Amino acid sequence: MQTTRLSLEFTTMSLTQMILHQFNTIYGLIIRPESTQYLEEELGDIIQRNNLQKNNISNIIEEIANAYIKQNGQVDFVELEKLQEVFKALQISQKEKLRDVETMMPEEVDRDKFFQVINAFDIPRWKFSNENKGFIRHDKPKVIGIFSSKAPVYSERFDLINQRLKRKSGYLKRFTGSNKFENKLPSLKDLRGREGEEFTIFGLLTFSEGKYQLEDRDWQIWLDLSECEIHGFYTEGNFILAKGRYIEVQKFKVTSIEHPPLEDPDDTRKEFGHLDFLGIPNSLEDEEIIKRYEREWKNTFLVIMSDLWLDQSKTLVKLRTIFKIYQDENSIPFVFVLIGNFLSEPFVNTEAHSAKYRAAFDGLGNLIAEFPSIARYSHFVFVPGYSDFCLNGRSPQRHIPNIYTSRLKSKIPKAVFTSNPCRIKYCSQEIVIFREDIVYKIKRNSIRTPRLLNAQESPEIHVTKTLLQQSHLCPFPLFMKPIYRDYDHSLRLYPVPDVLILADTYQDYSVDITMSRSINSNLENSTTKKCHCLNPSGFSSGGYKWMVYWPWSRKSESCKLPS
Repeated sequence: MQTTRLSLEFTTMSLTQMILHQFNTIYGLIIRPESTQYLEEELGDIIQRNNLQKNNISNIIEEIANAYIKQNGQVDFVELEKLQEVFKALQISQKEKLRDVETMMPEEVDRDKFFQVINAFDIPRWKFSNENKGFIRHDKPKVIGIFSSKAPVYSERFDLINQRLKRKSGYLKRFTGSNKFENKLPSLKDLRGREGEEFTIFGLLTFSEGKYQLEDRDWQIWLDLSECEIHGFYTEGNFILAKGRYIEVQKFKVTSIEHPPLEDPDDTRKEFGHLDFLGIPNSLEDEEIIKRYEREWKNTFLVIMSDLWLDQSKTLVKLRTIFKIYQDENSIPFVFVLIGNFLSEPFVNTEAHSAKYRAAFDGLGNLIAEFPSIARYSHFVFVPGYSDFCLNGRSPQRHIPNIYTSRLKSKIPKAVFTSNPCRIKYCSQEIVIFREDIVYKIKRNSIRTPRLLNAQESPEIHVTKTLLQQSHLCPFPLFMKPIYRDYDHSLRLYPVPDVLILADTYQDYSVDITMSRSINSNLENSTTKKCHCLNPSGFSSGGYKWMVYWPWSRKSESCKLPS
């Protein structure tokens, strides 16, 4: 009994700190002592019953806080009665969910329960706080405007990547006689008065007065790249690590540059307690069950098409052939991801062009309805291209208006028109979808044509890795790729997703990008993570090709109709 009592006291003490951290620090909610005590008692029983680890506990508390805000709004104080209502509702929901997945065979479980589409404008905004050493949630903007905010876009991106570097072994030094580490990357100000010394420095790559420079939060220095070897693509707006010598006041002679190293998403979640980065918190109590179903559902696959020009009759002919093949073979795709551009010419806001756009989606709806199994069982996710209603070229991009899609949705019950970019959550996997000619944009704006290290390297490998290393879909200056500053967070690639679909007019490809573990990882009990990146290329513009992705194996393949 004494051992149990001590164990419970220790759990309660740490649990109190975790509750206060999630409610007060992360979500900005003031939780009173009676509410804290209620959660301690309820969660303490769950912890002992299920032998939960710290990560699991933090995730459950975070889910409660998130549910409280969704039900009661962004209030200042947590009321006990309302907290009890939220907690009991979550308990009921969790029990039903667990009962469904634990007692049923995979073929009996409704896969739709594990499928969600996340619009870019619904993703919560988390900002890394150097003071709190963690992420703080900010309110979603009330109005979307081009200049609705002077949000410090680059400083937030800097802090996001910099906190990653502080956990990487290559940029840490150990305190003598201890297991504690400190970051050994100097700030740019630290270089003053140290001419002739060699350093590795970190900052934002910019271009001014005909010269490249590196900037951090406090200072900037000119870069001499005349003797720098460059492997890969680097553009203005990238955050880079530069190695070289500080030769004179505010001038740094660079010998090599590189992008920040990737961080394994498991390390990210371990560090930040499984924050709700997508706005759809999930309890970890059933995570292993979901992963098991994910592996066993071997007939589940996604069909991915881009540049689907619906105003061309040949496109519809090819689609009819593809739909017929899938239905005749009784191989019904779980999801069709259909990505713009949806017309062969840019959208113009005229009555004639609007009628053409509406007719294009009406025709597609009629075509899908010809194949009852597909129309009934397949999800259809429509992602606009940059020529679809993106009148100012800014990202993220709104979904296609309902006025053009209502008839299609009336015939296809599982059709969703979403933003560009958007995300799909399927079982344990996060899938990011982005329509942008990103390969050409990065190649065209690179500071220098890179030298490839070997024959196996290719531009698409460098480009996809660059986006992941920059933790951003648009790591460019705002004049090169305009964005809605208040929604810059929706373009982040942090934590690293499981799948990155870059719909591009460039040639089709698929590649796995491997991530390294942090210095604090338990390497004996972990596996190397990979992000599967793919480009289906253009359907109508590229020879009627598409890609198929199999979640159970995390592999994809390119498909093309026989000529």
